[in-house]
Amino acid sequence: MKKLLLILPLLVGLAASAARAQRRPVTTVSELTDSLESIMRRQHMPGLLLTLVARDSVLFEGGLGLADVENHKPVTAHTLFRVGSVTKSFVAVGLLQLVEQGKLRLDDEVRKLAPEIPLENPWEATDPVRVVHLLEHTAGFDDMHLNHIYNPTATDPRGPAAVQVFREELRCRWRPGERMSYSNPGYQLAGYLLEKLSGQPYETYLAERVLRPLGMPEATFALRPAAHPKLARGYAYAEGRYRRVEALPIYSGPAGSLSASAADMTRWVQFFLRDFRPANGAVVLQPDFLREIETTHSSLAARAGLPADYGLANHVINRKGKATFRGHGGGIGGFSSTFAYNRELGLGYALSNNGDQSTKALDKLIQEFLLRQVPAPAEPAPVALDAAAVAPFLGHYEGAAPRNALTGINSYLLGDRQLLRQGQLLLLKPLVGAADTLLPTGTLTFRLPGQRVASFALTHDRDGRRALVSSTGYFLEASNTWWWVRPTLFALSLLLIVSSSLAGLVWLILALRRLVPRGQVLPRLLPLLATTALVVTFAAFAYLADHIWLTGTLQPSSVLASLGPLAFAVFTLAGLLLTVLRFRQFRSRPVAWFLLFTYASLGWLAYALAAHGWLSLRLWTV
Repeated sequence: MKKLLLILPLLVGLAASAARAQRRPVTTVSELTDSLESIMRRQHMPGLLLTLVARDSVLFEGGLGLADVENHKPVTAHTLFRVGSVTKSFVAVGLLQLVEQGKLRLDDEVRKLAPEIPLENPWEATDPVRVVHLLEHTAGFDDMHLNHIYNPTATDPRGPAAVQVFREELRCRWRPGERMSYSNPGYQLAGYLLEKLSGQPYETYLAERVLRPLGMPEATFALRPAAHPKLARGYAYAEGRYRRVEALPIYSGPAGSLSASAADMTRWVQFFLRDFRPANGAVVLQPDFLREIETTHSSLAARAGLPADYGLANHVINRKGKATFRGHGGGIGGFSSTFAYNRELGLGYALSNNGDQSTKALDKLIQEFLLRQVPAPAEPAPVALDAAAVAPFLGHYEGAAPRNALTGINSYLLGDRQLLRQGQLLLLKPLVGAADTLLPTGTLTFRLPGQRVASFALTHDRDGRRALVSSTGYFLEASNTWWWVRPTLFALSLLLIVSSSLAGLVWLILALRRLVPRGQVLPRLLPLLATTALVVTFAAFAYLADHIWLTGTLQPSSVLASLGPLAFAVFTLAGLLLTVLRFRQFRSRPVAWFLLFTYASLGWLAYALAAHGWLSLRLWTV
């Protein structure tokens, strides 16, 4: 013990020294790459595409680590990585070229441009879907359903057939031009418009009009890049080893098919830093369109006074730090990517890792390095809260722009957020977890601590409802009286699921011993069967999350994930009917009432699943 007490201060001192060394600022490229490799080791990233550029020079162009783990093949400046949704920024540039040529306007109505597209919009007469809505994710479409991501078939649908794959997603869930909700199918439709108006497949047009003039010869929009000799292998890390992720084709090529090298991405980043004037003198797009790309045109958030966030496939990458970068991120099986730039400072970068890991830590370190000589800006001057203006907006809000209808059930079940006033601040408080502090930047605009520009605004939508909009979310007014009902019912449902399942196991044993009246066996056991259906559903979804290429094919996991919620609803409804019909036959009235409450609660949960599309899944087919 004495020896331990003697060495303890030494250990503490060594830990403190290590922490200080870790916090030491990175000042050279070699120190940066060493630090990046440290992150790669900790987060299990085999390799990294990396380019760091200034407006007229290249600070680093190449790679770190391995492109192929099994064959120990290193990443080079010419290794291709799948950059996923970075593809969208190329499609936006292509469409803006058509705008420049007079073939298209951002405000053009999609239905008039392509009446053959299966588009459902209840607000068509007053609020049609326009081209700008596709590019800014404000059309109200669902994101891709699980069975519409990877294409397990041997052929790739093209033209109208490719858009038809997403017929279920191309339904406006709310008024177009109001809420931003990321939707890959919107970019499939944007790519189709590019093809129809240019007269060429989107990948051919972009190769001839964008890639070639910019000097990006290695980049490719091929939907099936797996056989390309320069393509890095994608991996996922599990159980202490790397598992190769097959480079599967995707259905929505215009949303994420690009593969590019560090040398390619150097040209792309500098294209933005040089105001669309490539070093080789090629004319790709007039500089005036930079403002269009970086402007948010259509959302309620933009109309409420928030600064531009998601423009035309171009968004703010970081909201904290010495300066803001814009660009786009991307994720696709085995790869995660970022391209980012700051035009005012003339600095930018692009990266992609083939370990399927978030780029957040890499982005932060690179941004700090690029901004190391930039002085920290002054803190924003405090703005007094306009209590009178804010008062009508205080209360409860519910999430109203889920990326996918299925995920919308989360906010429905877990409750609303409450907007409270606390002195000169506003608090946005969820049911569970810490509240966000909103600092005033104007009468009805606010920022989070550490941010320098507004990221929240209070306003009203077209129907006169109170709305809390932000750069990352959209909330509509909810009841200040009955806000607690849904989370309470959800908690009660969980409690009854557990208790009725445990009771069901006991009753099953008693039923096998013929100690339960025959007419009461099913009412007592159906809660257990309903719970089993839910457990099977979650297990099947968890399996599909790791084997997402199985969706769209007839597999046990895709069938179970689809039929599990339906079985839950059927078992619940059958149990409720049997309990009501045989209520008087129960000798134990507490048991009868317990079952009745259980089925009523599970029935509400089944209703919630149905309202969010869980009972109509068909993941075994496209």
